[in-house]
Amino acid sequence: MAKVLITGFEPFAGDSVNPSWQVASALDSWQLDDEVVVTAVKLPCVFKQSLLNLEQAVNQLQPVVVIMLGQAADCSQLRLEKIASNFIDASIADNSGQQPRNCLTASHGPAAYFSNLPLTAMLQALHQQDIPAQLSLSAGSYVCNHSFYGLMHLIKNQYASIRGGFIHLPYLPQQVLNRPGSPSMELTTQIKALKICIAVSLQQQADQLIA
Repeated sequence: MAKVLITGFEPFAGDSVNPSWQVASALDSWQLDDEVVVTAVKLPCVFKQSLLNLEQAVNQLQPVVVIMLGQAADCSQLRLEKIASNFIDASIADNSGQQPRNCLTASHGPAAYFSNLPLTAMLQALHQQDIPAQLSLSAGSYVCNHSFYGLMHLIKNQYASIRGGFIHLPYLPQQVLNRPGSPSMELTTQIKALKICIAVSLQQQADQLIA
């Protein structure tokens, strides 16, 4: 049976929940059909350790698709990330107290990688179901982007057959009770969106870049 790996992060920056893990854990063991099953893995919001845990999960599961999830503040839509940059500049400390600034994820890696998920098809499928989503060209410079870059670096160098990428998710409604004016999205909608993204990622060809 083919495996799809979905990762989410533990809560950080004082929050008690992280929508990325709430969504990922809800999808754990979900079967798209008789041939595909989802496995969810929680990653620490910690530089370097998140990459070690991710690589361990990929090596163990040998998935055909990896979709990483993260939380995006003040975001009203799913953000389908196109570019993972080789740059770290943490505005706050991670959950281990590290706060690296102006440095690289991979000292000998390229400046950036593109996701090889079929993002255009995923976006169209989400819009057809009236789920707010957009293409994003920056995954930031915190642990999310660091882990996204690490995934694509791993795919490039060891697992060329894997399709992988990153999606940022809005806050959940309970997270904005003390954040007046901040947008949110219901958990059920986010779960539905990821089921759509998983299905499309298995059925469609990756976006083709025109030289």
